[in-house]
Amino acid sequence: MPIYFKSIASSSNGNCLAIWTENSCVIVDFGLSSMKRCRQAIADHLPSTVNIDAVVISHTHSDHISYYPLRVLEGLDCSVRIHQDCIEQLRAKHFNGYGFGDLDIRPFADDGFQVGDFVFEPFEVSHHPQYPTFGFVIKCTQRAGTTKIVIATDFNQWQPVLNHFVDADFIFIESNHDHELLRQYYNHNSTYHLPNPDTASLLCAARQRSVAPPQAVMLGHMSPQRNTREIAIKEVRQAFTSNGIAMDFD
Repeated sequence: MPIYFKSIASSSNGNCLAIWTENSCVIVDFGLSSMKRCRQAIADHLPSTVNIDAVVISHTHSDHISYYPLRVLEGLDCSVRIHQDCIEQLRAKHFNGYGFGDLDIRPFADDGFQVGDFVFEPFEVSHHPQYPTFGFVIKCTQRAGTTKIVIATDFNQWQPVLNHFVDADFIFIESNHDHELLRQYYNHNSTYHLPNPDTASLLCAARQRSVAPPQAVMLGHMSPQRNTREIAIKEVRQAFTSNGIAMDFD
């Protein structure tokens, strides 16, 4: 049974990731700017045969969840999973006085939860001090074995979370900004995000500690003004070469 992953949006302008099998579908973050854009994302990027089982929220910054996406989710037959430490913040920041009586909010704790075929193991990352933020190890067990997927964006310290990336089959990791472009177009908020060299260091360290390489790595949450895909990928390749590590994955 194949596992599908799609990055629908991943930047400070909005974040929405999808992971699904033939039996289950989970959205990770739903921070799109309008109800129309939310509905269009579902219609354009998910197969018509897929029903969304849950939307998992990493933290409450408005590029990851906000009022309009919540309005759309209220009309869908799916749960909203968010860490128990973020519940009150979600209500205060994004409910805007609206009751959301039909919204199926299910808080999760540090020990994780299951949605259909997927078992989520949350881990806290260092982001903005006022916003608890979480990455996820996602495991899917099939006849051929267990697939390990790691999703982590919006953090600025990689060493404390390195072990979560070891022996992953697929990694979606933030590579937010290039140092030189940040100097040219400075934004203080970039200090809460992982720069290209740190992303490269994390991937090198994870590969050195892993028995086998991941099948693929996808770089995400790139600043449109302070990064490019070419710069970010080049930084990773150079780090692997400099450390004498084979970059044996896509």
